[in-house]
Amino acid sequence: MTNPTRDQLLSAAARLYGEHGFRGTTTRRIAEEAQVNEVTIFRLFGSKSALLLEAIRTHGTDVSDDQLPLTPRDPLSELTAWSAHQRSTLRSMRSMIRKAMSEFEEHPDMPKCMENGANTVHTRLYRYFERMQELNLIDPKADVRAATAMLLSSLFHDAIARDMYPDLFPHPSSSAPAIYSRLALRSLGCNLPAAARETTRRRRAS
Repeated sequence: MTNPTRDQLLSAAARLYGEHGFRGTTTRRIAEEAQVNEVTIFRLFGSKSALLLEAIRTHGTDVSDDQLPLTPRDPLSELTAWSAHQRSTLRSMRSMIRKAMSEFEEHPDMPKCMENGANTVHTRLYRYFERMQELNLIDPKADVRAATAMLLSSLFHDAIARDMYPDLFPHPSSSAPAIYSRLALRSLGCNLPAAARETTRRRRAS
């Protein structure tokens, strides 16, 4: 069962943390933003730290993506769409992520609240590449773990830093997910025309 007041506080805390960081996000500001009594924060969460940790855990781990298919059929198209969604999700959380990273030394628990979401995304992509390997769509000796890290790092860097260093990234911005996906597939030894022919053959045979 949802608790509207609790949800309001979590949303307000997440927004304010992204703007002001830990110190600037006071309980008074959170209460005013959520339009609740400040005492409610302590009644529901016990402390500002507990509220912020839960806010980041709740709003910094969006993994509600269209999952990659269990059976790869059109690797470049599937991976491009997935990458575009991941980058968009990260961009929507970039203020919060930046603050959490910048305050890591003082508040190391903040970025760790996003760990579950990051691990889930990593696992989905890694298993997709593993399945491609099982289907002989990529080099059987390819380093799937490295390719997974490379693609996720590219998407993360683009989402977090493009507005600060626009010249470092592919243009137009909309082309980036396809470029990163193609490079990841090439690093795995994926012959895209051959992969397309193989998936077509499998569809006809099924």
